[in-house]
Amino acid sequence: MSPRKVYCATLGCDKNLVDSEALLGRFAAQGVQAVPDLDEADIWVLNTCGFIDAARSDSEETLQALIDFKTDQTLVVCGCWSQESADSIRRRFPAVDVVAGVGQFDKVVAACLGQEEPAGAAPAAHVFPLAGAPIVSPPMEAQYTGLVDRPLLTPPHLAFVKIGEGCNCACTFCRIPLIRGKLVSRPTAEILQEVRNLAGRGVSEIQIVSQNTSDYGRDTGENLLDLITTLNGVEGLRNIRLLYLYSGLVSTDDLLRLLDLEKVAPYLELPIQHASPRILKAMKRPGGRKSSPEFFRTLRRHHPDLVLRSTALLGFPGEEDEDVALLADFLAEVEFDHLGTYRYSPESGTPAAEMGDQVPDEVVFDREALIMDLQSEISLGRQESRLGGEFAVVVDRVVPALNEEGSRDEDDGTRQILEDLARRPGGDPARALLASGGPVAVGRSHHYGYDLDGVVLLPGTGLRAGQYVTARFGAATAYDTWAVPCGESRQEESSP
Repeated sequence: MSPRKVYCATLGCDKNLVDSEALLGRFAAQGVQAVPDLDEADIWVLNTCGFIDAARSDSEETLQALIDFKTDQTLVVCGCWSQESADSIRRRFPAVDVVAGVGQFDKVVAACLGQEEPAGAAPAAHVFPLAGAPIVSPPMEAQYTGLVDRPLLTPPHLAFVKIGEGCNCACTFCRIPLIRGKLVSRPTAEILQEVRNLAGRGVSEIQIVSQNTSDYGRDTGENLLDLITTLNGVEGLRNIRLLYLYSGLVSTDDLLRLLDLEKVAPYLELPIQHASPRILKAMKRPGGRKSSPEFFRTLRRHHPDLVLRSTALLGFPGEEDEDVALLADFLAEVEFDHLGTYRYSPESGTPAAEMGDQVPDEVVFDREALIMDLQSEISLGRQESRLGGEFAVVVDRVVPALNEEGSRDEDDGTRQILEDLARRPGGDPARALLASGGPVAVGRSHHYGYDLDGVVLLPGTGLRAGQYVTARFGAATAYDTWAVPCGESRQEESSP
């Protein structure tokens, strides 16, 4: 009998990606090989997102697409959507063999391989084993075993490190505490072991994630500053990027001390969600004065090259045009480098879903377009201010050749990005590379979070994934940059 193979499709956030890696690590421990192509696998896993209605719809559509191709494979659905909707999934999609909640790695592996449940395994939220009655147990709070030695679904020089699970905030629009539970922080010693292991495997950049990174250690007596200071000393590690920071839950002094650490990239993700005091109060968002423009100016005065990323929620119940105008004014004053927006979705079990004055969908779409048009202008200005500068860039991958249909390695839009850059002032070298057909290196300076923001494109000849080069920025769109290598990058230079 040939060895079993597993394919995993991950939807949603980078925290979910870490869960997929942990699950694949459990399969690997049982001799099941992870493969990138579902045609090669006899076990298919869909790790779903259920944060908002659009995410659930995406999960359903992806599941149906897998079912349409399924023959005799074992099909697993896990993650946030199935955490809450296991019964519905089982009823509506009978072709699914195993349905599990979040973090139920041992249960999934045991069900797929027909094994007995391992001793000490965390209880499943919902697991339907093959041809068996459902096992229903209370949802777990968190499970981290297996993260240390997990395989990576990112480029081999980069990893997401999840430092906690769940959230203690009570934002009125958010279901995360209902899905993932209250905050459970991982011990610093365990995270340190994981990061040392990753660095020993060649990982040079880690991106710190959790539902609320700022709250790390509030339940254990540890804290974020001490954790990152400890990780800053890991040999072989070059860059630490901090994501999901809530300004109202971490002191300004601690943020500045974090930015002073040698390996911490000058990049912070600080979600604001809105700028209207009335809407923020209705959302029960933490922040106060730390969500003011002066707070962000303080951070930039401390580190002029600091990159700020944020998110905004449009269409919260009761939102008026005046509230959106306040948000627009705030964005124009702060000038975030990157901003993500999403549209409010009334979520069952949240206080906001019961509020009156729900905003019509067409109005929300128009408001989101207005905000993103403004942010595009802001981002372009921030991007163009760096042209002519030299920055360290890490190469995430090299696209060996381009053709009219796109890259030959099934790239996700590199040719289109290159075409956009070629049309910008300073884009003649990009145009020449486009005409030659490549190769193209796709990388990032410290200005870009992996799989979050834009990319830096460079001539790819002689470059390899994981390599750091110093590059001169020559052309930019609102999202991406063209650059030309001008030397190897040293550790002390501005880091990605």
